[in-house]
Amino acid sequence: MTRLVLVLMMVFGLSTAVYAQQARQMINGLRAEQGLGPVKPSSRLEQAAMAHAMDMSRNTFFAHQGSDGSSLMQRVRRTGYGPCVVAENIAQGQGSLTEVMTGWAASDGHRKNLLNSKITEYGLVKAPGDYWVMVLGSSGCS
Repeated sequence: MTRLVLVLMMVFGLSTAVYAQQARQMINGLRAEQGLGPVKPSSRLEQAAMAHAMDMSRNTFFAHQGSDGSSLMQRVRRTGYGPCVVAENIAQGQGSLTEVMTGWAASDGHRKNLLNSKITEYGLVKAPGDYWVMVLGSSGCS
């Protein structure tokens, strides 16, 4: 976990707490505009997002499937998260959180993921080369 925090601090150039607060405000602000409840950060979804972002960065590719052939569901389960609903937004090339969130909010598919009423948690990371991954999910479906 310390390594993850250090990577985030180096990549974003600001404290992890400030970055996390900004991300949460943007995501939940968009959801509130549509009458949806807030989502909260999940360390396990963040681990899944980081694994995929670093995989894309190291291997210079851009896809939802991992270089090992893994799917989103497989990557999420590897963290110990028990998903009932998962979704993933990826982006490459945006330099700031504002840019990537604006892009996702303007894209029908990405926006649908952000506004999924079944989603309760998320993990969001940026890897070197401006590879962004957001994993959204909920566990223990009733």
